[in-house]
Amino acid sequence: MSADDHNNDDEVRNSKAAHEARSIVKFMIEHTAYGGFGALVFGALVLFFDIGGIYSLAMSSRDAPMFIFLLFFGLFITFGGISLAMGVMRLGSFSDDDTYRDERNRNGRDKDRK
Repeated sequence: MSADDHNNDDEVRNSKAAHEARSIVKFMIEHTAYGGFGALVFGALVLFFDIGGIYSLAMSSRDAPMFIFLLFFGLFITFGGISLAMGVMRLGSFSDDDTYRDERNRNGRDKDRK
């Protein structure tokens, strides 16, 4: 690998696009982890209080570990997806102003201003 190839790799790695991609991945992991924590708490409370007899039913089965895994897996997917969706929907809050003043000023469109 030559020095030019190494410099090109560093430029790509340190580019604005790479930084934005890393921040998007961090955003997604962070919000999914929030949902995962909520799923863990909710699942533990459901099992602890034996809501609907779920814990009793699971423990009377020989496949209790599989049942518990599937319960928490489903909760993690559901809560993680909801948390991620809420985070993504909150990203657009900067333009919720009906006059869209921030975008018009930034883009310099005089004909849209009132």
